Amino acid sequence: MINLFLYISLSIISVGSIAYTIYKKRDLYKVSTLIVFSLFSGSVTWLGEFLVLGLFNSYAYKTGVFADPWAQNLFGHLLINSTFYPAAAIIMVGYSLRYKWILSVAAVFTLIEYWFVNLRIYEQHWWRYYMTFIAVVLFLSFFKKWFAIMNQKRYGISRATTFYFVAMIIIHIPAPVLLLLGKQYYKLDLVNHLVGNLYLSSIIIIFFYHMIESLLLVIVTCVLKKWYWKVVPVIISIAVQTIFVKMNILVMQGDWKLIYSLILYELFIITYIFVEKYTLKPESHVFR
Repeated sequence: MINLFLYISLSIISVGSIAYTIYKKRDLYKVSTLIVFSLFSGSVTWLGEFLVLGLFNSYAYKTGVFADPWAQNLFGHLLINSTFYPAAAIIMVGYSLRYKWILSVAAVFTLIEYWFVNLRIYEQHWWRYYMTFIAVVLFLSFFKKWFAIMNQKRYGISRATTFYFVAMIIIHIPAPVLLLLGKQYYKLDLVNHLVGNLYLSSIIIIFFYHMIESLLLVIVTCVLKKWYWKVVPVIISIAVQTIFVKMNILVMQGDWKLIYSLILYELFIITYIFVEKYTLKPESHVFR
């Protein structure tokens, strides 16, 4: 199954590149700072993918694993956008590459896309190669500038913005994984009618919810510093997911139970809280 092999190989190479760069540059930057930046860049990429692929059906991943086309898109997205773009971003900032290298990376991304299209493991709809090139240049240019801001201004709006995206990727991870494993899905009649696909509508619903939940997490961790505020998102998450089940918005499948989902969701929320607490610490605890 060459489709899956190439997607996984690309992901493994990307993860290896991230790990190697972090190891080599551990004396220049804190390991935790580079990990946070990797999560941030992955989350921004997820948002771009949600808009371009999820809402506007720009292209399609052909992983060969799922029969449903949107399940394939979701799986391909998780493999590529969680690793490929963050790897490029980490290498760029870790080795302080100049802007001319961004053009080279954009060319490599575009060539890989061309290769995948010709192998018929990736399909363009209205998306074109020049759009990939431009998107990569814009994303990596933004990441380069943001890393300098994030690393120097570890307080205020810049830190809160960084951790908003970090929260988003951390707390959202369980939802697509559980969906692809056939454990649960989300549904709303209006969204289902407009979209017409279970996988896509489920992700749209929970993605927008997690955007709101991430804002709450940033408020209680980056703004309201007292420890007891951090309990609030956990309580709200349990209450909301329980209400979703009661309203038949969240549907469990097979022998999967709500309690299993709640445990996963709260573990990832707690993970984010610890990441925020122990990384990218500001020089002053005053939120300016």
